[in-house]
Amino acid sequence: MNQIGRIISIEGNVATVELERSSACEKCGICHLGETQKLHIEVENSINAREGQRVLIAVQPGSVLKASSILYLFPLLALVGGICLAYFLNWLVGLPGNVEWWGIGSGMVLFFLAYVIIRLREPVRRKNPSYAPRMIRVADEHEEITDMCEIADE
Repeated sequence: MNQIGRIISIEGNVATVELERSSACEKCGICHLGETQKLHIEVENSINAREGQRVLIAVQPGSVLKASSILYLFPLLALVGGICLAYFLNWLVGLPGNVEWWGIGSGMVLFFLAYVIIRLREPVRRKNPSYAPRMIRVADEHEEITDMCEIADE
């Protein structure tokens, strides 16, 4: 996943890059929940770019897929697993009351527990360099991300 952004500040070897959401990002709306068109990220300035320059930022496609599956698939599986757990426990020992309510309750508990686990593991994942965006090169002033569709990472 590639994006072009402008460096707005540099502190040491870390640059703050302002990205404009692409048309694909607008449909998702996760970044700032659609409140703004700009997103600021911190990226290691590995190409010694200067403030004000436009740079190509890349995140490994596998990392984007893995992070998305952690964020979306893991809680969904926890929800379904909680429902299945209630039916299994009902079959095993017999739960009092309506098993559907037990399923909803245990599914929701495991769903929210999955998000708590994700949130607690976030600092560890942030330190993992495979999830970190990186600068690839300085971009031309009028270059658009659609110009990069056929170019592989350098």
